Amino acid sequence: MVSVNAATLPPTPHMKATSQPAPAAVSVSLAKPEPQYSVQVNLSETGTHKSAQENGKHADIDASNLPDNVKTVLKSVREIQERINEKMDELKAVMNDHLLPIKSREAKIHGLQIELTCLTSELNKATQALRRTENEMKLSTAEKNLSKALANPYR
Repeated sequence: MVSVNAATLPPTPHMKATSQPAPAAVSVSLAKPEPQYSVQVNLSETGTHKSAQENGKHADIDASNLPDNVKTVLKSVREIQERINEKMDELKAVMNDHLLPIKSREAKIHGLQIELTCLTSELNKATQALRRTENEMKLSTAEKNLSKALANPYR
């Protein structure tokens, strides 16, 4: 903050002499006030429960002694696997929904198969990234076996 007291300034040539008294002090502020933000989030009981489940979903990965890079890739692999499982369930439901017209059912099945193909490709890339990260980090055989077990918890 900069303060200027006009009473203490020397007169300048372009100033006119007046009979009015100079103001006692002039204050100029160049500092911008900081904005004040406040956000409050309240989760429902269901939201709180779901959040707790999400945090616990990868607790075994977090508890392992593996490097953080490996843990991050492992979590990604699991999330892709979970999405594949969800799409498979969706595909089974559509295949068993005989109330849908045949053309609609075939179109939905085809769309889900395409999504599954993309997810499978994504899983392959993530698994390759995991193996590459393990090798770059020079993990021991025991650590690689642990990583493999954590990557496939459904088996």
